[in-house]
Amino acid sequence: MCVQPKPTAVTDDVPSRRLTTKRAKAETAAIFAVFALYAAFLLKLLLFSRVPGSERSINLIPFASIAEYAFSHSPGTEKVAFANVVGNILTFIPLGVYASWLRHRAAAWPTILTVASVSVAVEIIQSVFAVGASDIDDVILNCVGGLIGMLAFWLLSAILRERSRERTAMGVFSLLSMPVWVYFFFIIRLHM
Repeated sequence: MCVQPKPTAVTDDVPSRRLTTKRAKAETAAIFAVFALYAAFLLKLLLFSRVPGSERSINLIPFASIAEYAFSHSPGTEKVAFANVVGNILTFIPLGVYASWLRHRAAAWPTILTVASVSVAVEIIQSVFAVGASDIDDVILNCVGGLIGMLAFWLLSAILRERSRERTAMGVFSLLSMPVWVYFFFIIRLHM
């Protein structure tokens, strides 16, 4: 005969749990709000920064644009190449982080597929409305950025080891990045 100990009523934990729930909701709201601001910036940068019909070109040969940048010796190409390559990577790092957070514990492929799908959709829309150069190299570079973001999130996840801590860290990083996204979205005029 085994005697089970009686569970004790914990009244002190109830306010703590409510506080945690309110805090979790606030963190989640902050993450989604900043993600929405990032998505709006992405749309502005990739689709609404040019006049429709202003530019239409398509490159379906992988690494052709990158090779052109690397082997071109014309003046001014270095700045354009750097801005294009690094810009495409940096712009999609947050998407890799947010997609990883939303798809917690998912395999890498679904997250990279999400980033690639967004990138391909942007390139198709740019081609249809002639608001930019549709380039397979952009998709490749965007996926590299998404992969970097995914790996950064996995590193953060491995360090923190708890979903609640990940949410708190994502909330803090999101709030810290908010002034940057506001600056990019409202202050910088994007005419490319």
